[in-house]
Amino acid sequence: MTTTERRLYQFPLSLYCEKTCWNLDCKGLPWQAVNLMPGPHIPVAWWLARQRTLPILRDGKMCIGDSTAIALYLEKHYPQHALLPQDAALRREVLALEEYFDDIGDHVRRSVWSLAVDSPEVSRIFFHGYAAQQQRLGELMRPLLRLMIRCTFDVWPKQVEASWQRVEDGLALVESRLRNTGSGYLAGDRFTLADLTAASMLAPLIGPPGSPWPDDRVGIEPGPGREQFRARDAGRWILAMYARHRQPVIS
Repeated sequence: MTTTERRLYQFPLSLYCEKTCWNLDCKGLPWQAVNLMPGPHIPVAWWLARQRTLPILRDGKMCIGDSTAIALYLEKHYPQHALLPQDAALRREVLALEEYFDDIGDHVRRSVWSLAVDSPEVSRIFFHGYAAQQQRLGELMRPLLRLMIRCTFDVWPKQVEASWQRVEDGLALVESRLRNTGSGYLAGDRFTLADLTAASMLAPLIGPPGSPWPDDRVGIEPGPGREQFRARDAGRWILAMYARHRQPVIS
């Protein structure tokens, strides 16, 4: 299948789209990104997959929405470089961790946007990866953009405070799992969908090279600062996962 027959409809800064990009690259599959504008994306998403959210993968005649559904589809139809173990018990463990960290992604997104929403750089960050005309439009609509971010992601003080606690819980779980497995991975002794999901959901805190959120692109220091996140065991692990596994084919 050619690149043009496999398209990922996405937002360039979305955690869930990054998860699917990484998933496709792990499988060694050619694909093309189609960046949609938030808001105007809705009729396209509805036409493709009868949903309002991205990512959506178009694989030939098939359209699959939701990063977890896409991951399961890819495991079934492209079993090379498997991200789910054959062992039934270990497979359930990986899927449970995937579900947990998939949920943590919402809290990471809210927490990080809480730090960027009032920045003068907010439109540059939000519209990174889009055409120059769209970026200029973003500058003009900055006050409306801030309101949209707050309303879309519930970036309000009470919700943000709760989300930072959930983020801390997620980082602590990574560190606990690494101590328990002793393998450098969250479940078993090899890279799985659990590791891919946890690393991609937590990556905006760290800004690993090869992610959509490096320092020179985002330019916002979250919470106590990225260096403090990078210095803890979970931060070093995220950097290691990107360095070892964020490449076209798992070795």
